[in-house]
Formats: sequence, C-alpha cells, structure tokens
Amino acid sequence: MGPQIENRSFFPRLMLSILVSCSVAAATVGFKPPVSYPVGTAPHAVAVGDFNGDGVPDIAVANAGNPQIGDDGSVSVLLGNGDGTFQSAHNFVAGKNPLSIAVGDFNGDGRMDLVIANSGSGTVSILFGNGDGTFQMHVDYAIGIGPDSVAVGDFDGNQRLDLAVTAHPANIVSVLLGNGDGTLQPHADYTIGAANSFGDRNALVIADLNGDGTLDLLASHAAGLTVLLGNGDGTFQTPVGEFVAYDTSPAFVADFNQDRKPDVLAGFHRIGSPGDFRVISLSGNGDGTFQPSVDVAPGLAIAVADFNGDHKLDFVGVASGALSLSQGSGNGTFQPALNFTVGSNPLFGSTADLDGDKAPDLITVNSDNTVSVLLNTTGADFSISAFAPTPGTVSRGQSATSTVTLAHLNTFDNPVVLSCSVQPAHSAPTCSFNPNSITFDSNGHAIATLTIDTGSATALLGRVSSNSNPLQFLWPVAGFALVGTGFGSQRPIRRKLMLCISSAVLFGGLIFQSACGGSGGPGSTTYTITITGTSASTQNSTTVPLIVK
Repeated sequence: MGPQIENRSFFPRLMLSILVSCSVAAATVGFKPPVSYPVGTAPHAVAVGDFNGDGVPDIAVANAGNPQIGDDGSVSVLLGNGDGTFQSAHNFVAGKNPLSIAVGDFNGDGRMDLVIANSGSGTVSILFGNGDGTFQMHVDYAIGIGPDSVAVGDFDGNQRLDLAVTAHPANIVSVLLGNGDGTLQPHADYTIGAANSFGDRNALVIADLNGDGTLDLLASHAAGLTVLLGNGDGTFQTPVGEFVAYDTSPAFVADFNQDRKPDVLAGFHRIGSPGDFRVISLSGNGDGTFQPSVDVAPGLAIAVADFNGDHKLDFVGVASGALSLSQGSGNGTFQPALNFTVGSNPLFGSTADLDGDKAPDLITVNSDNTVSVLLNTTGADFSISAFAPTPGTVSRGQSATSTVTLAHLNTFDNPVVLSCSVQPAHSAPTCSFNPNSITFDSNGHAIATLTIDTGSATALLGRVSSNSNPLQFLWPVAGFALVGTGFGSQRPIRRKLMLCISSAVLFGGLIFQSACGGSGGPGSTTYTITITGTSASTQNSTTVPLIVK
C-alpha cells in the first residue's frame, strides 16, 4: 500500500493546489519504411504538384531511358490518394532522354503543366495539363546540346512564368521568357564555368541571392558554383563564381544559419577523387557572394527541409546507397547524421507534405527504376501539464477530475492521443480522458479533462494499511478496560475521575488515528497518475497525485 498522508496537515493540500509541471522531450525525427512504385527506365528527377485538381499532391518523374536500346525515356505521373500512398504510374512521352522536370502553370488556365529538359534531343518540352492527371503532347523548344536541368521563375516581374535551363558540355544557362499563353521567347545564353568534358550533370537553383527583390540564378557544374544576378527585366549580369574546387552536384539555397541571408548547401568531389563526394555549406554575405566552404558530411545532399519541425533546416544525404538525416542546429552547422535504410539505391530526391500532417515527407528516385515514398514519423512536439485533481483527497467510491493542457512547440499538426496509468497498481483507481485524442486550435493550444474513478467503497473493507501499527488494535481494548476498572472499583472518587480522563484520552487517540488512516478504516494512499501524450514517434508526459482514503 502507498504511503499514508496525515489529513490534518495543510502542506499536502497546498502542494496539490499548484499546477503540476510537465515533462517535455524533443520530437524524435524519423521516417516510415519506404514504399516503392515502379516508374520508367533510369529515373533522374522528381517534382510534386496537384495535377488533377483534387487538392492532393501528385508526383511526376523524369525517366532518362536507355539510348543504347532505343529507349528514349518518359515522364511517369503518380496520382496521390491523400494519405501518402499513390496510384500506379501513367507514362507520357516527352523529348529524348529527360533528365530534369519542373511544375508550373505556363498557359494561365489554372492547371498544372510540366516542363522537361531533354538531354538527348537538345530541347526543353512543355506538357500542358488537362486538369485530370493527364497531359497533352509535348511542345518542344530547341536549346542546344545536352540540356540537363530546368527551373521555373518570374525573371522579368510580369507575373508570367519563365524558364532557365543548363546544358553540358558547353556549360551554358539558357533563359526563355514566357508569354503567358504557354509559348516561350527565344533563349538568351550565358556561359558558366569550364566545359564539362566528363559528362557530369549541371544543375540550377533560382533564388534572390542579393536581397534586391529580383530572382537570381545559381548554377552548379564541373568547375564549382556560378552566380548570375538578375536585373529584374529577364536579363542577368555577367556570371561570377567558381566558389568551390571541383565538380559540384545540385545545390540548395536557404537560410541555414538564420541570419536572413541565403546560404548554399551542395556536394562536390575533389580532383582525383571522383567517388569521394562531400556535402559542403557556404554562408551567404547577402550580396550574392559567399564565404569559404565548410565540409559538413560525406555523400550528397538530395533534399532540404525542416524535418523535425524545430524551425531549423535539416538535409537528407545519400552515400553508398544509404540515406542519412543531418539535423540543423540553426547556426549553419549540423548534428551528426542519423542513418536509415531504404530498399533500393537512391539517386536523387525531393520533399513535400504528402499525407497532410504538415510534416515534410521524402521522395527518392532509385536505380532500380522505382520512386520511393518515405513518410515522416515526427509527431507534433508539445508541452503537457495538468492541474491537481479536484478534489485532491477522495474516499473510495468517489471520483476526481483534472484539466490537462497542451501547447504546440513545433510546426507539425498531428493529433495527440492521451493515455494514463496509475501507481501503485494494487487497488488503483481508473482514469480516462475526454477527449482522448486532441488537435490543437489556431493558437496552438488544446485542453482535455482527466477523470479519476476510485471504484467501489466496499472493495477495501477490512484491508489494513501496510504502514499501520499492529498495536493500534489495543487502543479500544485498553480504553474499555480502563473504563470498566474505573467504574467497577471501590476506589475514591478522585481516582475514578483520573481513570475516566485516561479513558477519554485513549478513545480520543482511537478517533484521531481513524481519521488519519488508522484502524478505523483503510489507510490513506497517495496514487500517482501518469498522463502521456503521443503523436507519431513523439511522446511527452506529466504526473498528478491523488489521495484516496
């Protein structure tokens, strides 16, 4: 039996009247096992958009194909079900050997279209969406030899989408301004870096690198990174760059150190070590230039997002066919990588909220001609606390209630399921919640009511506290004996009076002990109720005490 509490003391009641403190652990970031879907041959890039207008994210994959066997490649579209699962892929013809894909509404009809960079045909193709997940025949625009990356943005500020495309081996960036009706103007070319004689892919990122409100370009290529600052009219300044040593992989631009200046995360390998890729970061100066690169981790970065909802950017990397997650510290550095396995060899990736829980999920394209979806298992991080039960002391057969409060701590919005347990377990009260699954309001708060039911009062009749003194049963015997002795003797009146007073004291002790959990009934027990909130892999708890007589 639990410890006894003296009911006459005000201190326990004072302690029970305060709000019980909460226990909060950081959200645990992770992913469910990958679910893979077959796509075309040699998938090289993935993009996400709502292609059938149902408000659910869909996936489009550029498949390079295999020119040696006459496979010119395709575009695979997988419509989403809204819960993070997808329907089987439907393949559409694009140009030859697509290597890159992007999404946008290029003709202003409110339907998402696809744009493809085709390395085999030297073209960029637009596939206009029908709004039902299908696409029209591709419309091609000639670029030059080897287009390998395409990005979408409004470079001239006219609210119409434009395109930027990189191509190798000439290492150029071609800019095609959009007319708003799905057609494009002739391309203007900008030379970047050295010629890419190794056949490695270039890549392109669009961002405002110098804070002037116009979009700029960051190209990664065989000689490093090159910046093309935008003039705001669709033209760009002379390329400046080669910020790293050699052969840079696709880069990501974001504020990793939270100084409101765009930084860069990229992968590269040194001359003479073509297989030794490293993830590097470059802190931005806010004017389109960057500080020297810092080595972050082995491998290549394939996706950047706040995967644990702590308002600090993280990245997923790939090395030797395995994935790892490096959580950002918010100052431009990253914590040691957390490795997790996948069923295939991931090559490239992207991220989006595929199941509507506000947590970014991961999409990878793989060497086995599949695309894999890894749903984020990080739950809503939250604080949890509870007011002391009312009343704080109850008898068997009575119940008490407590108000449980939760406050949102991260950016995710998964429901939190409440559960409870009681210790000590012997003859413990039962507990329940209303509601037992909660969601946060617009201010990030939630409330539930905990009810603690002590059960039937007859359940403990005759039970004696383990802390009771066996001699307590001598109180009534001694009292009656003294009374009998006093009244039955021939002693003087004064002696009889003293015996009666002693008997009263003994009876008073009996009554006092009964009131304090003694032999007059079951002893008082303090139970500890543990309240636990669970959201995906995140779990926090708090406790409240309850005294039961």
